[in-house]
Amino acid sequence: MSESPQAQGGQLDRSERKVISLMTASHGIQHFYVSGIALTYPYVIKEFHASYASLGVILGVSGVIGGLLQSAAGLVKGRQARSILALQDIGLALASFFGAISPGFAAYAGAKVFGSLAQWPQHPVGSAYLSEKFPSRRGTVLAWHTTGGSIGTLLVPIAMSVAITAYGWRVALGLLGLTLLVGAAIVQFFLPPQQKPKVVPSKKIGRPSLSSMLTSVRNIGVVIGETTSETKRILIASTVAAGGRGLGVIGAFIPLYLEDSRHLSQIETGIIYTTMLLGGVIGPLYAGNLSDRIGRKTVIMASYFLGAASFMGFALTGPNKVLLGIWGFAVGVLAYSESPLLQSMFADSVHNKEGNSAFGAYFSIAYGVGAIWLSILGWVIADFGFKAFFSAMAISFLVAGGIIATLPRPAKLSA
Repeated sequence: MSESPQAQGGQLDRSERKVISLMTASHGIQHFYVSGIALTYPYVIKEFHASYASLGVILGVSGVIGGLLQSAAGLVKGRQARSILALQDIGLALASFFGAISPGFAAYAGAKVFGSLAQWPQHPVGSAYLSEKFPSRRGTVLAWHTTGGSIGTLLVPIAMSVAITAYGWRVALGLLGLTLLVGAAIVQFFLPPQQKPKVVPSKKIGRPSLSSMLTSVRNIGVVIGETTSETKRILIASTVAAGGRGLGVIGAFIPLYLEDSRHLSQIETGIIYTTMLLGGVIGPLYAGNLSDRIGRKTVIMASYFLGAASFMGFALTGPNKVLLGIWGFAVGVLAYSESPLLQSMFADSVHNKEGNSAFGAYFSIAYGVGAIWLSILGWVIADFGFKAFFSAMAISFLVAGGIIATLPRPAKLSA
């Protein structure tokens, strides 16, 4: 699907802004589940007498499953993105409902794993949809897509906290499920359909099955093998940079650092963490637009190297809460900007060939490895402390920046 003349000239028309707004909202709705269910963990542990170790295993397993299943995006090539994303939200709603009525930890854990099975389409399908529709504005539109998730992450904790306080975690989880059903309806009925793809008649698109999904996971190597050396280096950078990526590591460990290492109150932790998430909303928008104008490589290298500095600045800041907030905002801006910038560079390198399959492989690698990083960094914190944790994050960004530095400067995208 090609970009319209309006977009090529610089200004997006009303219908194009609608597409971007709806896809951004879709990502935000998906993050309602990701962010909202995390607030039920303390209550689940207490009610079901589960251990933090048991919860950690479930989160790690579901994270790896969710990451690897993003490789299944190639199975839905030729199907409407709006239908796929609506089914995703319905699946997440069911996972919320199952979790809300779970009689024990095993049932709750099963609901969480089911949620991971349902939430895979948003990143590869949404990114491929936007990348193909707006080829010369990828940095901007993918930044908006990422920002939608950040906004969803930013909004839900307050609403879920109020609902849990007023009605309990089970009712709050049920209300989250209802919100996801509303989101499914919005995506299905308001996101414009794609142009009918050209399909070779002899190659019928089969119905996705467990066998075909497992095959798609095994074929990640095939997809990677068909890419250029530049694309392979981008994929390597994505696995290395997952050690500091805002979408995984920060959400898991920063609140723990503020409470346990800096001994801040719950309210103070919430304020600084919200400031960090606010940076995660603002940063990608400016970085994505800047990369469209001056080039991906320059902006993403700056994001990596400045991001590494922000990690260490945040770690070395003393008890001054104002400075913690300032450094936290900088961490949010730089750590959350990395993902859409790298997605844009990846999309440029594959030139829209096999968009869903390529993005599926990308997100499968980036998020599957991201889940492994959570276990690695948890061990670093336990054995060496939080300064070593932030050092590992900084090193991951520096190494990723060094990998990107070896890439040739790409030619300017033609209109």
